[in-house]
Amino acid sequence: MLSAQHFVVRGPECDGGLEQAFVRYAPASAPPQHGPARRRLSLLFLHAIASHKEAFLPTIEHVFALQTAAAPRPAFVVVDAWAMDCPNHGRAAVLNDARLCAFPGAVTGAQWARALQVLFASGLVAATALVAIGHSAGACVVIQATTPHPLAALPFESLILIEPTMMTPALLQHARTHAPDQPLFRAAAAASARTDTWPSRSAARAWLAQRAPWRRWDARALDAFVTHALADLPTAAHPDLSTGVTLACARTHEAASYRHHDDSRQGLDRLAQICDVLPVHAVFGARRDMVTSDVEQSITDPAAGRRMRSIVRVPGAGHLVVQEDPRGTARAVWDILCGDYGGRGEKGKM
Repeated sequence: MLSAQHFVVRGPECDGGLEQAFVRYAPASAPPQHGPARRRLSLLFLHAIASHKEAFLPTIEHVFALQTAAAPRPAFVVVDAWAMDCPNHGRAAVLNDARLCAFPGAVTGAQWARALQVLFASGLVAATALVAIGHSAGACVVIQATTPHPLAALPFESLILIEPTMMTPALLQHARTHAPDQPLFRAAAAASARTDTWPSRSAARAWLAQRAPWRRWDARALDAFVTHALADLPTAAHPDLSTGVTLACARTHEAASYRHHDDSRQGLDRLAQICDVLPVHAVFGARRDMVTSDVEQSITDPAAGRRMRSIVRVPGAGHLVVQEDPRGTARAVWDILCGDYGGRGEKGKM
């Protein structure tokens, strides 16, 4: 059983002073303290575009289950897991609804990364080491969040990048010219046109469950999306509708987020520096439905300085591996933690 504590902290004034929403998950009872002292880890999860912080809860539950079942006991202990909403997603989008009208181009990865600094400065994270785990755009943001810090004093001990979506300028230009159906471009077009209002949450769940990508999801992930990624009407995007629900991340914001290509460039440049000083791991779904082979190769290109400590594939899953296979995602994360922080238990068993 995990407890959940919610925190709302005001973000940087230079980015509009938006409210930042965090959740901290931890075992209801503290792990036993007998035996040698263990390295205390906190995990920090950042979600993909069009998702929300609670999307990681099934994965987090499986990580703690793996920890409980580990034998022999590893040399570290995960004490808690944090997750954050991008300021225009999930609960944060509801809190910031009116103020987000000042951001017609959506919230950039750089702005989200600056917002994350409030957690570092808050003193709320008590573990001795913080491991950053980012999914899709969230992977780019955890990298960008290191930018204000010198390489000798980074806020993270290691990085796990799940299905990162970063394109070099050369790949981006080639795709624009020769591959207009590149998945990232299709995602932006689909976001602009998608259905985004329903008469109720139950009606929304029934509609989503019959359509891609949601029909591939673990039921817990779909339930969490309906609970946390939808907002009650009216909203600033739909002021004329008084009943029902809509997407917490407005369609215009989602579509614009896929076009923040400067974030990719900044993330890739910084990643090449980080790989010299931190363990960095990449996790991909085995089904290539977003990150194409050339994009993956460029992200993990050792010749460009982007040397991964490991590259892991989750069988059967695609880009939304966190939602499709929380158990497989957790297994990948747990095995990476065991490799980085020592004392491996029974690998991959729950």
